[in-house]
Amino acid sequence: MATNNDNISSQVFKSRDQIRSQITTMLKSYLELENVDLTKSSFLSFLVEILSTLTSNVLFYQLSTYREFFLTKAQLPSSIYNLAAFLGYKPAGAKASNVNLFFTFPFTFQDPVVEFTIKDAFKVTSDSGIEFRTYYSTTITVTNNSQVRVVVTEGNKIYNIPVDITTNNFSFVLPFSQYQINSQEFQISQDLKKYQFVSLNASFSGQVSTTEVQVKPPGSSGYETYTQVSSLFLMDSMTKGYVKNRTDGGIELQFGNGLIGYQPEPGSNVLVTNILTNGLSGNVISGSIKSGERLYTTTITGVPKVVQYNLINTSSAFGGHDEESIEQTRQNSIASLTTLKRLVTENDYVNANVVIENSPIGQNSLPVLKRSDLKVNEISLFSTLNYLDTLVPTRDFYESFTDLYIPRETVLTDTDGSEFYTVFDMEIDPLNSIANYTYILKEIQQIPSLVTSYGSTYNLYCDLLKVKRVGNGAEYQLNFKSDEADSSITTARFEILETGYTQPMVNDTTSFIIFFPDYKTIPKGELTYYFTIAHTSGLVGQYQARLIFRNSLEDFTMSDVVQSDSSTFIVYDIPTISKDFYDNIDQVDFELNVFQTMLNTMTFKDYRMLTDFVSFKFANTTGLMKNMQLNEVTKPAVIDILSIPPTTGVQGDRYIVENGTGDWVGKDNQIATLFDSTGMIWVYTLPKMDDLLYITNKGKKYIYGDLVWVVPEYTVPLQIEIEVVKSTSYSGSLPDLANLVRQTLVEAFTSRFGINTPIFRSEIIEATQGISGVDHCNLIKPESNIFINFNLKDLTQEELLRYGPEYMYFTTDNIAVRVF
Repeated sequence: MATNNDNISSQVFKSRDQIRSQITTMLKSYLELENVDLTKSSFLSFLVEILSTLTSNVLFYQLSTYREFFLTKAQLPSSIYNLAAFLGYKPAGAKASNVNLFFTFPFTFQDPVVEFTIKDAFKVTSDSGIEFRTYYSTTITVTNNSQVRVVVTEGNKIYNIPVDITTNNFSFVLPFSQYQINSQEFQISQDLKKYQFVSLNASFSGQVSTTEVQVKPPGSSGYETYTQVSSLFLMDSMTKGYVKNRTDGGIELQFGNGLIGYQPEPGSNVLVTNILTNGLSGNVISGSIKSGERLYTTTITGVPKVVQYNLINTSSAFGGHDEESIEQTRQNSIASLTTLKRLVTENDYVNANVVIENSPIGQNSLPVLKRSDLKVNEISLFSTLNYLDTLVPTRDFYESFTDLYIPRETVLTDTDGSEFYTVFDMEIDPLNSIANYTYILKEIQQIPSLVTSYGSTYNLYCDLLKVKRVGNGAEYQLNFKSDEADSSITTARFEILETGYTQPMVNDTTSFIIFFPDYKTIPKGELTYYFTIAHTSGLVGQYQARLIFRNSLEDFTMSDVVQSDSSTFIVYDIPTISKDFYDNIDQVDFELNVFQTMLNTMTFKDYRMLTDFVSFKFANTTGLMKNMQLNEVTKPAVIDILSIPPTTGVQGDRYIVENGTGDWVGKDNQIATLFDSTGMIWVYTLPKMDDLLYITNKGKKYIYGDLVWVVPEYTVPLQIEIEVVKSTSYSGSLPDLANLVRQTLVEAFTSRFGINTPIFRSEIIEATQGISGVDHCNLIKPESNIFINFNLKDLTQEELLRYGPEYMYFTTDNIAVRVF
């Protein structure tokens, strides 16, 4: 009797017919029925059919392609979340915004010593109803309406807050975070079976920032905090953890069963605390937070009394981000599956924002293979940058230089006269025909974190670290506040953790300063700095900060260089930012939230293939759109655009007719071809929408759009001009209708904005005419459809080097609407 069944364990088929054949073969071998037709045995045939069907179904349902198919088609949010979880993708949560609030208290206290507390989770509210809270407690002690001490307690940290005291009042600043607390308690069933998994659903409305899960077993006096893990199968039987999945109405929590993860005891209480936030809506404007909860103090006689105060946010809240939308979860989960957290295929690079988590890379990046040889594939990854939820105006430049070193913020001028800054120091290497980049910090400000106060009662608090480049040197300035009479004699020791370098700092009565004459002595990369403050009475406190002062970008970006003559070099793909934009923003904040974040997260070497070099570049998000000039022509070239027919010519001469006269009357926009040069007889061709041809005398390609031939060179962002005739049923004002048109167009197209994505006139018209209140419309600009229709492989080497893709988009500010 045959007993070899290795085939069944080493080979699995996708086809049910193949599985059926395999099972039949194994049955014949096992039962020694090689010469028997099993289809004649109804019982055995039935078993074969059942086994083959079940096997093929199980295989199909386990395929990632099955899950991806249904994820693509799913409509219900719960289905999308569930299928995304099946694919192993965790949607990104929301981030709470932060704001600094300026408190002012009048000196109207009756008792000689008054003490009151701003409790943990103290709530203030903006004009729009957005709630902000503290994440620490603050104790204020007022003595004789003239002296004030403010002490903050955050966990095991205790430190003093600087106070500004005048004759009539005192004031100080406290940080707040935009969050709400949602706590729910559950009980594990008393009937929980051994080795049974536990699942709980916490429902809430809003966006979840963080979740804390605590479990109290029966008879226990306190709760134990469980740890969140990404998968149940990453836990052993003693790991007290949980898996969190987003659902349509909240979150689902999954616990282990005693074999895979620790199983909570039957009857245990589970406390689920979700920190909810308004995300992006929490970035409220300055001056919008003016009210808070009541504060009370108790008089000497034991009577509670309300404490009067005023508060305001002198600057806007910042840092709030929404959680992923349903559509983003759908797209990113599929991208996460197909990329497998690596940059290998073109699709992987398109979804680089998913592969490289927490990076500033925009969606739908464009990878361009600009050079390939046996040693390296040079992939230029073009993407966009965002700052404060606004698209940064960037441009991909090529420029000629005679100097080999080009410092940061060198001004380059585009063909339309607009000016741009280079964003990194650039050094040309003629031997290897490349330009290398180095990041050198310009200026940054951070609030240093208090590591320890050493139990000191000395009132000195460091509230700001300023680091900046000064010529070829670097300056670190640690500001402090103190009401102590001898704060000028306090000392500070500067330390770099990674190297052990220490050096005393200079006290200038308001800050501690250290200066490096040569910034190159500062190590490259992100460093941890410690600042230890001391007084003659002992240690006062230690603060910590992390930042990058300088770093080589050799694993991040580079540029190709072509030597045009003995002293001139052309550098391609230079990342630049609009000078007008950069000159009018908070450059210190931009340095921290864009450049520092970029350098910390975009570690391409951890994701790419060994023979690939990924060179990050900026897509063109402002300026003149030039790439439609590279589109493939659909008609042979013409000589020029004329109104009057030429009196002489060569057979085959071609012209575009504009305001035709003579033989060309009534032939406007048609292509006139000279059929007979003796009799000057012309034949005419009617153009079609999107016809593209080259006009020799103008040196450019022209496209046929809305009954007109135009040069397909538009601006980025795209300018839209539209005339709207309101319907008779519309009762609102004309400006309201114009604003509605602008908002509707932006909402309709935002999800489709991207690098090289097309924008069609018909879609703009359709979206506008679908607005209630619009009878019909006339789209004036753009005059043609906007699209890319060329293969990079067909470009010359020079065209490929000069090529920089364009981000197709527009905003409400770029839409001009006339309403009739």
